[in-house]
Amino acid sequence: MFCSAYTPSCIYHFHANKPVCRKPRFRVCSSTSSESDRFKVEYTPWLIVGLGNPGNKYHGTRHNVGFEMIDKLARKEGVLMNTIQSKALIGIGAIEEVPILLAKPQTYMNFSGESVGSLAAHYQVPLRHILLVYDEMALPNGVLRLQPKGGQGYHNGVKSVMGNLDGRRNFPRLSIGIGHPPGNMDMKAFLLQKFSTSERRQIDESLEQGSEAVKTLVLSGFSEGISRFNLVQKYKFHKV
Repeated sequence: MFCSAYTPSCIYHFHANKPVCRKPRFRVCSSTSSESDRFKVEYTPWLIVGLGNPGNKYHGTRHNVGFEMIDKLARKEGVLMNTIQSKALIGIGAIEEVPILLAKPQTYMNFSGESVGSLAAHYQVPLRHILLVYDEMALPNGVLRLQPKGGQGYHNGVKSVMGNLDGRRNFPRLSIGIGHPPGNMDMKAFLLQKFSTSERRQIDESLEQGSEAVKTLVLSGFSEGISRFNLVQKYKFHKV
């Protein structure tokens, strides 16, 4: 097995409540068919960003499902989220051979793009490998949608990200449906509301499905597997 590594400039971990400088690496490895072969495959890293608001009072709210997806991926892939860089909580790891950088901006939703633009530039991640994960009121609760690009809709977090990527929209996104506010309920109040028991079950199921879809995307791109995933999601709550 052959490996290469990428070492960025100093970023900060927290040890005994004190910031400690560390220089993490993106390790990129591949096996060859025989030991006599002398080549290595370098994998382009993915920057996977979940949108949300920092702080305990926002934990579990509709507007924070992007954070929840990052937490789910971190647990499944064994990524430790303990580093602060570019105003974001980040973790570096891999999905099989492909290096990933998981991030939860700590700037509050409307300024999320400050972290995304800075991290993408620092780690030289191309636009096609920046996956944005966020809540979507246009989708029923628990319904997911993976797209290679899109607009900002009415989502201020997505708007901020696009603004910090020079207005470009050709980056992948995973939308997590949270449904519409009932009746005349204020939209902001709805976004900062926690899920009901039944809604929570749907979201938990979707986080599991979404983490598998992200893995498929990272390893295979927008393949037929993603098309099937989107089709199943579209009809997942339809009853015959």
